[in-house]
Amino acid sequence: MTHEYKQEEACKANGCAALAAAVASEGLTAALSEGSFTVFAPNDAAMAAYSLPEGKALGDILKYHCIKGKIMSKHVTNFPLIMTLEGNKIAIDSKTFKTEGKIEVGMPPQGTQGLAGRVDGGFIGAVDIEFDNGIIHVIDGVATPKPPLIGQNGGYVAGTVPGSGEGRTGLDTKVYTK
Repeated sequence: MTHEYKQEEACKANGCAALAAAVASEGLTAALSEGSFTVFAPNDAAMAAYSLPEGKALGDILKYHCIKGKIMSKHVTNFPLIMTLEGNKIAIDSKTFKTEGKIEVGMPPQGTQGLAGRVDGGFIGAVDIEFDNGIIHVIDGVATPKPPLIGQNGGYVAGTVPGSGEGRTGLDTKVYTK
């Protein structure tokens, strides 16, 4: 059985009060009131443990957890990559090697030549929490978009600093700019 909440009430009632406060403090409440949304909501423990990376805006990190349209839990794995309000895609991984049977949401794996790593984010806990214009799925981590890494043939080299020249073979021509 689901209960329909207002957005802020739904977050607070389901262990995501810190997220609700952050959304309000970043002025995103109005943006999330227009249309319907799926929110992968980091729980309070995840928000408390999270350190905002240098050069990242909290508003963008919050938008990275919001997707236009309602996606119920039974359909989440139908979308391996979903465009977020932040403008980058978030990955959905139900076949993670970390915890079998759990669905992870976060940064798509980065790697080259098919050697990608795992999704970097949090695992879905509570699901299908309805609010006035959307659905919340509570996750136990905060997903943060990362810049693409430069690599051979325009791919990515995991673990290198963009633009540093590390891991470069001289065959690639892409240059990372901020």
